[in-house]
Amino acid sequence: MGEKAALKLYLTIIIAAGLALLVWLVPRALVQVPWLEVLFFVAFTMATEAMPVYLPREITVSVSFCVIYAALLIHGPGLASLAAAMGSLVGNRPGTPHHRIAFNFAQLALSAGAAGAVFLWAGGEVGHPNVLGHMLPILAGALSYFFVNSSLISIAAGLSQELSPLDIWISRIGGVVVNYLVLIPLGVLIAILFLRDGIVGVLLLVVPLALARFSFQQYVDMRNVYLDTIRAIAATVDAKDSYTRGHSERVRGHSVAIAKELGLPEGEQEIIEYMALLHDTGKIGISEAILNKNTSLTDEEYQLVQKHPIIGAQIVSEIDRFKEASAIVRHHHEHYDGSGYPDGLAGEEIPLGARIITVADAFDAMTSQRPYRGPRTNGEALAEIRANAGRQFDPLVVKAFLRVMAGEE
Repeated sequence: MGEKAALKLYLTIIIAAGLALLVWLVPRALVQVPWLEVLFFVAFTMATEAMPVYLPREITVSVSFCVIYAALLIHGPGLASLAAAMGSLVGNRPGTPHHRIAFNFAQLALSAGAAGAVFLWAGGEVGHPNVLGHMLPILAGALSYFFVNSSLISIAAGLSQELSPLDIWISRIGGVVVNYLVLIPLGVLIAILFLRDGIVGVLLLVVPLALARFSFQQYVDMRNVYLDTIRAIAATVDAKDSYTRGHSERVRGHSVAIAKELGLPEGEQEIIEYMALLHDTGKIGISEAILNKNTSLTDEEYQLVQKHPIIGAQIVSEIDRFKEASAIVRHHHEHYDGSGYPDGLAGEEIPLGARIITVADAFDAMTSQRPYRGPRTNGEALAEIRANAGRQFDPLVVKAFLRVMAGEE
């Protein structure tokens, strides 16, 4: 079965299962729960979903879980599933495909239904959220919601992008687990206040919910500032050489494409993306007169240029997150046969990220205007890379790059 067919089948199964669950649970809930409370929890969930936080790679999070979970603790899985499903209808980006909205509608209903089943199975009692007595059921139900929700999304993303669902879960969703756990006590508090003071009591929690959303947004903003800073550094380096503006960004694109083609985990892809942007950072320490020289470099000048990977690695290693990854910057001019610099590493002694960037860097260098020569065609550059597989370049990386380029034609 092809990837597209598998994805279509998966989406169909989840949508059908979600609708079946709603048909089974919701009518009973509508009979047992006062209409005003039904409308309140549905509207409250939709309001929180209308202000999502967009994470990298098409993942969105919101604080709606605590409202959904409060509905579960107060009235059971029927109302929770209805509120979760209805919440999915708002907050979507313009142009979101209908099948994705339908999938989210169904998977959120399933997540709430699974949470309710686990909560009741573990001994929880609907309408009586005894925090101390029901600590285990409350935690078990909440974690079940998160596990089902994140797993269903990861599987769909994996099938659509031909990646490992586990890798997607770790790289895209794992980072917000702590933020999510903060919402569990908020959900319990909403339930307690509602049972004691009604709708008015719950409205007092608008500020804590806004703060919870703010914490999600801060996580995203910090990552974006991080990436923007790296891009600014790369642009500064590129600006030193009038002939290579945009070089780091193009190397980033090729490097990420190769990493994806090799099937590397998304976490490794992200590190390679950052290192590709920063691979020439060490040129900050090289004179512009040397970088822009339109004649052959002297031996002394060439030795200075050869120091830029060392300088770059030293700069990058000052960033705590990139201490180990800085080796990729240091070794991106090593050759597969050991003839490169600065350390003469060979084969798999060279970090894989460096071997990937070496190919991407060489291709862009050959196809770009330089002070000492004109650009080569893509075909000429690819022929050169193919001819040097096993000498300058890792043969497996070369094969992956050739497949990438063939797919872009």
